[in-house]
Amino acid sequence: WAERLRVLQEEYPLIVFSKVCLLYSARAKTLLEHYDITPRPRIIEVDLRSDAPHIKTILTRLTRHATFPNIILHGHSLGGSDDLLRMHEGGVLRGVLEAGGLKIGWSGEDEGEVIV
Repeated sequence: WAERLRVLQEEYPLIVFSKVCLLYSARAKTLLEHYDITPRPRIIEVDLRSDAPHIKTILTRLTRHATFPNIILHGHSLGGSDDLLRMHEGGVLRGVLEAGGLKIGWSGEDEGEVIV
């Protein structure tokens, strides 16, 4: 899976390892949708895969982040839903994403009013 992750990162700068059943995953995906990111993040619903235990083990080893969601930008974990929300509320998420080479379509107006 480590090799698959490397290949994914080449094609998708932003990857969200998520679980369909988790509110935290839904919150992170909703927040990222508001940013209208190009290229679109790759969403991997881990709990729908037969290799879920392997993915969790490898992600934890590679990123030192053991929970879901795990948001990865160019191979480095940004953390989970709470971390993403904290960056958004602190006004730094847009800059982090743009520094990672992503294009943001959202103007950022009413940024504090995103409901997640």
